[in-house]
Amino acid sequence: MVFVGTVKSVKSADSRKFGDEYNFNDLQTTFYIDEPLKGVKSKEIDIYTSSQGTACGIEFEPGEQYLIYAYEEGSKIKYLSTSICSRSRDAGSRKDEIAVLRSISNGAFIPRIYGRVEEIIRGIYLLDDLRNVPMYDVLVTASNGENVYRTRTDLGGNFSFINIRKGIYRLDVKLPSTYKLRDDSWNFVSKTGTDFVYEVTASDSPDFITIETRINGRIRGRVVAESGKPVGKGVRVSLISRETAEKEVGDIKYMPTSTDGSGNFEFYGIPPGEYYVGFNLETRPGKDFPYPRTYYPGTPEVEKAKIIVLGKGDAAEGLVLNLPKKVEEIKVRGRVVDAEGKPVSGAIVERYGLYSREWRESDDYSMQNILQPTFEGRVETDENGEFTLML
Repeated sequence: MVFVGTVKSVKSADSRKFGDEYNFNDLQTTFYIDEPLKGVKSKEIDIYTSSQGTACGIEFEPGEQYLIYAYEEGSKIKYLSTSICSRSRDAGSRKDEIAVLRSISNGAFIPRIYGRVEEIIRGIYLLDDLRNVPMYDVLVTASNGENVYRTRTDLGGNFSFINIRKGIYRLDVKLPSTYKLRDDSWNFVSKTGTDFVYEVTASDSPDFITIETRINGRIRGRVVAESGKPVGKGVRVSLISRETAEKEVGDIKYMPTSTDGSGNFEFYGIPPGEYYVGFNLETRPGKDFPYPRTYYPGTPEVEKAKIIVLGKGDAAEGLVLNLPKKVEEIKVRGRVVDAEGKPVSGAIVERYGLYSREWRESDDYSMQNILQPTFEGRVETDENGEFTLML
């Protein structure tokens, strides 16, 4: 379903609508239909989205106009949803797209290649809010060997080649050196300008193309063992923001990566800022990675750590991190008995870590210094009710 609509209201969705199905789409937005483009028959419609940017939700504003791509969801109870991944955007930034969709809706065919170049702005933490910002004045070229078309993106990041001749076209996007294109896996493609291939026929053209970019900030280095030789594959390295470095576990903004087979590591897509690199900087040692918190160049104290400062699109290279000695495990033995003092076999003993957090929610209430348990493992008692836990 596709339409141009104005937001009438936004409210929390009635959870009863979804029955017993868990649903991220917890906001109900009612739209006035300004222009139906595909599959719309009513004058108003309810669309569901998430209130969380991490779940690709959209913050709709009452009174604003949007181009909406909506899709049916729900296995038992059907409803319509949308997200930032669906190409739904404010109508003002999608004028060319709306014009093409309008022509298609009216039965006309326009041979075209059109789309938008966007910068994805996010922090280094996986739960940071994600925003797409249009990139202005980016050179876009479409060529098929015989015909070459050039244009630059407008203030909305849009580009279009309308009424072009049929053929297989290569689309080239020339970005500033501080940016790189990304693929659908959030990885970067191999070069700053790359080719996208699309075919225009006498009766068919590609849909709206969204080309996404990210800032090209990078931090590269390698991890060496006590012997001085590079470690193998899979050693975890942490990047954290300086501003959150001394906060409690769970509140530190971080990005993880792992070494390759030669002990090399790389963080990419890093926005400008000040950072620390090291091991277990955002968490505590665990069974899967039993190394003490260590900051580059090799200190457990954040005050002595090297601050890595990145400007826009900068790269910090050649870092050498020495993998510290593993933290020694502590063996805890115990016995589970019932109320009569008899051993209980098959009892489950679980291990939890307690991490302090400080939350401030609103003017109405606050929660401070909460000890938050985090599950870390379990064992089962033997026939004598005895167990051993490694800490």
